[in-house]
Amino acid sequence: MLTSASLLLFTFTGWSAEKTVLYFALQYGNQDTGSPAPVVGSKDAYLSTLENIHGPLKENREVSPKVLSFDFYKTSGSFASGFGLEVHSYSKSYSFENDDSSVNLSAVGLLYGLNFYYRGDFWYPFMGFGTGNYSVKVEEQLTTEGSTTYGTVFGQVDKPFYYKFGVRIPLNGIGIVFTQQYISADLKVETENKPLSLGGTASFIGLYYAF
Repeated sequence: MLTSASLLLFTFTGWSAEKTVLYFALQYGNQDTGSPAPVVGSKDAYLSTLENIHGPLKENREVSPKVLSFDFYKTSGSFASGFGLEVHSYSKSYSFENDDSSVNLSAVGLLYGLNFYYRGDFWYPFMGFGTGNYSVKVEEQLTTEGSTTYGTVFGQVDKPFYYKFGVRIPLNGIGIVFTQQYISADLKVETENKPLSLGGTASFIGLYYAF
């Protein structure tokens, strides 16, 4: 389920016709880590390997990230380009049908890149792409033949890649923002020596306030 986000817009004017614009956003949405990002993503194998041993997952692969973002634009007429910084965080617990095994996952991603948008009469479409870093903690409780083992893995993905598209719709200072984002970020979990997707396909919706 998509939930709302709040977005603040600060505008500073300079001596020229150009303006520097700063967006601060807090967004929420759904991200399917089992759906690889088109073109740049690949199917992971960590959880499917565990399913072969412990049975099918009881949960789906969707997570609900919280996204805190800062966007800096230099505008010139109807067009703008700039730099974006995003912090993504989420957690997820998985369990299996055949035994009491479980996997708990928590991830924080710091993403940064280039952004572009067009200021139309009724809507502001935008796009962006970039890279960054993901830090993750994976906690395993795995039961095999009556014996339970525990393990904790800390890892990083140093070169994820993302791209996104979206639109802002202004409504007298308060507006709506939609974002579709695709992230490729695979972590090799050493206990199984298999990749686990931290990214995937994400959709966000929110509100913003401009002044």
